Amino acid sequence: MTTHTSPASRHSNVETGVPGLDTILGGGLVGGALYLIEGMAGAGKTILSSQIGFHRVLQGEKVLYMTLIAESHDKLLGHLSALSFFDEKAVAEKMFFVSGYHALMQGGLDGFLKQVALSLHQYRPGLLIVDGFRSAREFSETDLSLSKFIHELNALVAAMNCTTLLLAPLSGNEPHPEHTLVDGLIELNRYSDGMRRTREIEVHKMRARDHMLGKHFFRITDSGHVMFPRLEARCAEQPGPADLKARLGSGIPRLDELLGGGFIKGSTTTLMGASGIGKTLLGLQFLSAGAQRGEKSVYLGFYESPQRLIGKAESVSIPLQAACDDGRLTVQWQPAIELAIDELAATALATVKQTGATRLVLDGIDGFRDSAMRTGRFGLFLNALTHQLRAAGVTTLLTEEVPFNSDPSVMRGMRLSAMTENLILLRYAETDTGLHRMISVVKQRESAHDSSLRELVITEKGLDVVDAFPGAAGLLGGRGAAAGVVGRLDS
Repeated sequence: MTTHTSPASRHSNVETGVPGLDTILGGGLVGGALYLIEGMAGAGKTILSSQIGFHRVLQGEKVLYMTLIAESHDKLLGHLSALSFFDEKAVAEKMFFVSGYHALMQGGLDGFLKQVALSLHQYRPGLLIVDGFRSAREFSETDLSLSKFIHELNALVAAMNCTTLLLAPLSGNEPHPEHTLVDGLIELNRYSDGMRRTREIEVHKMRARDHMLGKHFFRITDSGHVMFPRLEARCAEQPGPADLKARLGSGIPRLDELLGGGFIKGSTTTLMGASGIGKTLLGLQFLSAGAQRGEKSVYLGFYESPQRLIGKAESVSIPLQAACDDGRLTVQWQPAIELAIDELAATALATVKQTGATRLVLDGIDGFRDSAMRTGRFGLFLNALTHQLRAAGVTTLLTEEVPFNSDPSVMRGMRLSAMTENLILLRYAETDTGLHRMISVVKQRESAHDSSLRELVITEKGLDVVDAFPGAAGLLGGRGAAAGVVGRLDS
C-alpha cells in the first residue's frame, strides 16, 4: 500500500479503485511500473485512466496527466465532469494536467522525454498518465528509436517511483516494440453478436502479478468503469463436507417425503418443465417455507415484476408480502433487456452475501443463457455459479423451461441438470377429465429418494402433491400411456 505522503514505492501494490479491475489484475498495479492500455476509439481508455487517477488522489497521491493530442484540457475536463469520480477541487491541487504536444512537435521523442523528466521533478506524482501515445509512435523514425524512448521512460519512472499508464489505440495483430518493454499490456475492446455489443477487457501481460487470463466484461456507467471478472476464471472457495442430515423443507409435506425429508442444505436443484406447469410457484413455496422459519431468502427472475409475482403467489395462498416488507425475502427482477451474464451472477452473489440468505431461487435459467454473448462458455459458467453458491451454504432452486412436446431423454436441460445435485421433472398429462400436472424426483445425489410419479395440484388453497391418477404410469419416460389416458401433449 502507498502512503499519503510519498509516491508508491517500487513493487508496492497500487490499487486502482475500479470495481473488479484489481481482481482481474491479480491485486492491482505494481508501484513504479510502466503499463500500456490499448483500445479502439470509444473503448474507455481516458475514462479508465482518469478514474484510476482520481482514486489515487483520494489515497493522498499526486497525479500527472500528460496529453499528446491537440485537444484542449478544458474539453477533456468537461467530459470527465459528468462522471461521479470527478473531483473539481482536486484539479490543479492534486491532479495536474500538462500538454506534451508542443514538446513532441518541436523536439521529437527526446524533447518529450525531457519534458516528462522536468514534470516529474516538479510535481512528484505517484501516478503518470500519458494520453495519446500514438503520437509518440508516429514520431519515432525507427523501431529502435521507439524502443530507446520506452527503455529510457521506463528507467525514469522507476527511479521516480511513479506508476505510469500509456494510452494508445489498438495495434491489431501488428507487434510493437513497447509490447515487450512495458511491464503490463491491457486491452479494451468490443465484441459483437448480431445487433448486440459488449465491452471486454483482457490483460495480455502483467509482470509480478498472477493476473486472470482471458476476456472479462465491463460496463461504463455514471460512476465510471465497472468490471465483472469472468466467473469460471475465479478461484472459488471449496465447500465444506455436506451434512446429509440437514434438510430444508419445500413447504409441501408430500414433496419433502419424495425427497427423503426435504432438500439437502447447500444443494442445488433443477425444476424442469413446460410453461405454466408450476415451476415458479414451487420455487415461491420453497421461499415462503424459509420465511416462516425466519430464514433469509432471495428470488431472482426475468419475466414477472415483483408486484405480479407476489400477487400470483398470494392467489394460491403462498404468503410473501410480509416477508418482503420485513426483509426476510428479497425479490430481484431483471426485465427482458440486454443483460450481461457476469453482471447477473455478480448481482445474485452479492445480494446473497449482503442479506445472509440461505435459500435462493433463480427463476428462468434461460435468462442467464440468453445473456451469454459467448454461448459456448455457458456450461462452465453455470458450473462455477452453482459451485460458489454451494460454497456459501445456499440451497438453490433453478427453473428450466422445456417445450411441451420435448422428450426428457434428449432435451438440453438434462445436460445442464448434470451440474446440479437434484432434478425434479414436471410434465402435463391429458385425460378425459382434463389436464393434470405430474411431478417426479428424477435424481437426488448423495441421498435416497422416492421416484414415484405423483400429481401436483394447484388451487386457491395452495400447492399439494397427491397420488397419481390411474393410468399415469410411463408419462415422464415418454412411453405410451396406459388405460385411462386418452391423449398426451407430446404425442
